[in-house]
Amino acid sequence: MDFYVTMILLFFGCSFNSCSQFPLREYHYVNKLMSWSEAQHYCREKYTDLATIESMDDISRLKPDFSYSWAWIGLRDDPKSWKESMGNDTNSWRWSATGQTSKTGYHNWNVGQPNSYMANANCVVMNTNGKWYDTGCNSLRSFVCYDVTDQTEKTYVFISDEKTWNDAQAYCREHYTDLPMIENIVENNEVYSAASAEVWIGLYRVPWTWSDNTQSSFTFWKEKSPENYGGNQFCTVESNLHEWNDLICLEKFPFICHQVLKLKTTVKMKIQTDADITDPATNAQ
Repeated sequence: MDFYVTMILLFFGCSFNSCSQFPLREYHYVNKLMSWSEAQHYCREKYTDLATIESMDDISRLKPDFSYSWAWIGLRDDPKSWKESMGNDTNSWRWSATGQTSKTGYHNWNVGQPNSYMANANCVVMNTNGKWYDTGCNSLRSFVCYDVTDQTEKTYVFISDEKTWNDAQAYCREHYTDLPMIENIVENNEVYSAASAEVWIGLYRVPWTWSDNTQSSFTFWKEKSPENYGGNQFCTVESNLHEWNDLICLEKFPFICHQVLKLKTTVKMKIQTDADITDPATNAQ
């Protein structure tokens, strides 16, 4: 016997639009004075983590104001991931040619570098002594491009025109292979020999990561922040206006935790059929 079945699924707890934005977060203000790391540990014990804020919707779910000036949130630019090293974290140094962190860990930083000057030094220049230092990506420099010949051999070309790091990258990709990737002292010497001035190399990074490893480009810095004043401001606080600022991670402030809300969905099914469901054969089918 022919019959048809229509299933009607009713989802409760979220719309299709809001479901796409999960996980939703519930924020909790903790009026205890702690360093950033202490606050992170507390939030991970009691809730999910230090607060992640990745949209204006998240900000709208925060309390409109609170009685203290600053509160820690989960955004940090941990210098262990990039300072005097070639780490493997989200905010570590990466090569333009691969978009990946260093395979060998080789680096040739100048003394005191990198230092994230004014929290805005996210691209790397090779100095006239062959040493590296970080600087703002929008500054103008000459650069070196590299090309690959015979599948493995690299050749290096000096370009005297001064461009921003991004414009230099685009030029090298259009005319050659890319800005140089330097994974050993031999490659560093070859780039140094090709250069006739300070030059961009292919090293860059994207600073600031969330404690729970959320990948988000959303920021809500207050005017002129971040600035890394004094060279040691690597953790983020939120003001009572919900604007962000960078401060020293060992300072003690209240903080905001978040709890990820689990999605609960109720499914209701309605079956319509012209078949005789009292018939054993139909019922089995």
